[in-house]
Amino acid sequence: MDISLLLEKCRELGATFTPLDGRLRVQAPQPLPDELMADLKEAKSEILAELQRPLMGQNDFWLLEEWRRTSIPGWRRILQESIESNNTRREEYARWMLREVLDDPEYREES
Repeated sequence: MDISLLLEKCRELGATFTPLDGRLRVQAPQPLPDELMADLKEAKSEILAELQRPLMGQNDFWLLEEWRRTSIPGWRRILQESIESNNTRREEYARWMLREVLDDPEYREES
């Protein structure tokens, strides 16, 4: 399986990956499907290499990009909760985070 595609599928489910001393730490809001977990275990060394690649200077902004990618789902959830609870201050802040700080490509202002 293509490593980038495997990582993308997992990230769509909210998974984050952290390389730790040759090990791969996977965190997700819900357990990942068994098939994905098996694929991750099988491709562990390739995944670790892929995750280390930005550390080798290929992209000076990799940390910012990773922070944005992992933060956007949480801020989308916060925005939805704020709207549902009619918490306008929190909603305004969440909208600002998605629009200005995280530069969420899918965020759209309501008209």
